[in-house]
Amino acid sequence: MAKTVVGNGMSFSYLAFEDVPIFRCDGIADVEEGYVAMDLLFLDIYMKKLNGMETARKLRQIQCKVPIIFLTASPDYAIESYEVQASGYLLKPFSEEKLMKLLNMILKTDMKRRVAIKNRRQYRYPYTDDIVYIDSDKHNVTLHLSDGSEIVTVDKLVEIEKRINEKRFLHCHQSYLVNMDYIKDVEDDFIMEDGTLVPIRVRGRKEILDTYYDYFVNHFGDSKDTFAE
Repeated sequence: MAKTVVGNGMSFSYLAFEDVPIFRCDGIADVEEGYVAMDLLFLDIYMKKLNGMETARKLRQIQCKVPIIFLTASPDYAIESYEVQASGYLLKPFSEEKLMKLLNMILKTDMKRRVAIKNRRQYRYPYTDDIVYIDSDKHNVTLHLSDGSEIVTVDKLVEIEKRINEKRFLHCHQSYLVNMDYIKDVEDDFIMEDGTLVPIRVRGRKEILDTYYDYFVNHFGDSKDTFAE
């Protein structure tokens, strides 16, 4: 089973499932600095140093998208849990069956792939699903995410491409890597869903367009139309 985290005051603890070791960290600061990446977080509402709902808000403010399950004796914050995109809200006492049903649902829907990106003195861990495109400009590489935020790194574009290692990411230009899931249309450039134009290199243009066409047909339906060379 995936690594799971339990919130206890301002400290988090990894639960040992099967052969997964226990790990402790100092809380939100360690998450923000990139020292720990969580797969799943359990929080109580009433904790020693910080209200669990406030903890969840702080984590969302630093773009931590870990699935959160509230385990609590109070129903008072059930509606507020939607504001922090909680994956579950279980009232104590709860049955093991109810917990396992919720965990199985989350493991199927929320455990998406992430990639480690060095950002200044820390690491960020965006979901690959959220990366719209990546561009390289001189010494910096910028990841453009679906929520409009950006992550700037000094990592090389080709290195990030290898780390992501997914066929939906197309190296369409020397300075661009595009997630084909977010392409809305094709003219001279790729037109992204937000209207951004991502250039297509001249050399090898036909092969790039053919690659996108094949991806489109396999993932979004079929069409007899072809793209202009």
